[in-house]
Amino acid sequence: MRLLILLLLFINLFNVGLTKAQSYVADTLTAKFTDDTVLRFKHTLSVTDLRDENPNFISIYEKKKWLFFPIDQIVFTSRPLAKSFEYHLNGKNGQPYHLDIYEFYINHSKDMFNHSFSLHGAFQLFKIQPNGDSILMGAFYYEDFFKHKSKENVEKAYSKVINNFKTEFIQDLNTVCSDTTKTINPGQYHFRKGSKVAAKNFYISTDAYYGYTFWGFDAEIWFSSPEPAQKFKRKSRMFRYLNYKNRQSVAFSTGVSYLNYRVNKNWLLQNKSAFLLGFNKWNDIDEAKRTIEEVFLFQYSMTQRITLNRLDKSGIAFGVGLIEEASYIIYNKPIFSVGLVLNCAYKF
Repeated sequence: MRLLILLLLFINLFNVGLTKAQSYVADTLTAKFTDDTVLRFKHTLSVTDLRDENPNFISIYEKKKWLFFPIDQIVFTSRPLAKSFEYHLNGKNGQPYHLDIYEFYINHSKDMFNHSFSLHGAFQLFKIQPNGDSILMGAFYYEDFFKHKSKENVEKAYSKVINNFKTEFIQDLNTVCSDTTKTINPGQYHFRKGSKVAAKNFYISTDAYYGYTFWGFDAEIWFSSPEPAQKFKRKSRMFRYLNYKNRQSVAFSTGVSYLNYRVNKNWLLQNKSAFLLGFNKWNDIDEAKRTIEEVFLFQYSMTQRITLNRLDKSGIAFGVGLIEEASYIIYNKPIFSVGLVLNCAYKF
């Protein structure tokens, strides 16, 4: 009994010590904007950072120190983000504009060969009138993806990411604010003229399937940021139920992938793909002869549908399309099925 108490005490002290060690040894990196005297915004720009973050913060990720201790790596810009934008983007002449930063964050992950970065940004642009009034120009959305070799210095990699974005953003600002251009979209659906920054949507979605040999449904939930371009990707989690002539199956996937194409402000083309792991309940006459291995289901599925899904609007979405699925059950031949799909979702 004493030995057990001492062991529990040791584990508790070790966990407390590890937690405190993490908080004391967290590392910081600095990502630097490079100064470009040639590529600049052609007008005067003031910037306000509306993020609920440290004004220099742009990223955080975890790495192992001494192969064991998880350490938070916090990434800052060398000066507050709003000041960095003003200093490196500002043309300091001509028509004055104002920029609000709603989101600016970089996700970072690493594998054996590459650093992977995804930059997420949302901004609102105003034109300042001579009397001081401001006119809303519209909102920008960004989801930029970058890869760098694993051996490359992480601090330099972050600097490359923000400077690649800076070049893209300056070009977009100059396009939007040009007096000679007739089309102020730097990319289809990338800039929303006259719109405020939209909120993230929470989706609750279900697909109902019907095929010659099966029927079933999916249930999904996910969060979705405003669409950053005409083509964009999203991820969700899914539960599936399928009913065949000789079995019923339930399956799960935590990595459902959506490839989306915005046709217009009302219609969205979607390709959903997922690898699912599940379980079978046999209801044929040979059920007693089934082995334990035949309980398990391995399935790959694809769904193509067109959906009435209004851009930046909450509410009900409807879709129709096709599903193709390939299933494998140990000791059975691969099974291929095709069916119709009806989708109904609600965007909060």
